[in-house]
Amino acid sequence: MDQPTPLIKLDGLCRYFKNDNMETRAIHELNLIINKGEYVSISGPSGCGKSTLLSVLGLLDTTTAGHYQLNGHQVAGFDVYQRAQLRNREIGFVFQAFNLIGDLTVVENVELPLSYSRVSKKERRERAMAKLERVNMAHRANHFPSQLSGGQQQRVAVARGIVIDPSILLADEPTGNLDSTNAAAIMELLDELNADGTTICMVTHDERFADRASRKVELMDGQLVR
Repeated sequence: MDQPTPLIKLDGLCRYFKNDNMETRAIHELNLIINKGEYVSISGPSGCGKSTLLSVLGLLDTTTAGHYQLNGHQVAGFDVYQRAQLRNREIGFVFQAFNLIGDLTVVENVELPLSYSRVSKKERRERAMAKLERVNMAHRANHFPSQLSGGQQQRVAVARGIVIDPSILLADEPTGNLDSTNAAAIMELLDELNADGTTICMVTHDERFADRASRKVELMDGQLVR
């Protein structure tokens, strides 16, 4: 039987912050493997290191020590440019606050990640519309974010997150700004994307949503406790 292929592998990962001669260990000696096609939730109390871990996984932050392998790349020593290049190829993001640009239309927001790579304007539009169709928002392509409900904005944000066909989709509290009905709809969408083969790593405070993942990771004081 073939072994699962590690997409992400963390070995002894540490992220420390120093301030006024004090050192805070946000992540300490953390080991974690996420395989291709998995749906992993990360939960734990406030201040346990969840957001820091997601920032490191998303190449938005660097490590203090340890090793981070992403899709075969040892990235712990990458500089800012190398991290940006790899991030633009491999990683999609969905944020709690949606982070849509108000003066861009829906389809322009979804196209944006493709503008950082060598993709023609025509292909950018085609791919963006295909992803909007996937999240049932193609009919709102020419609207602006202010004309959408919170649930609709998050659907657009999901489309933007998957438009590059990333190796992994990182979701940071994707239901945090939504009511229960829209939150459930977004979780169903993530379930569907994972069933289609998208690897997902999600940070959430909501145990109901954490339980929907195929594997739960629990942090406490920057270390895995389960």
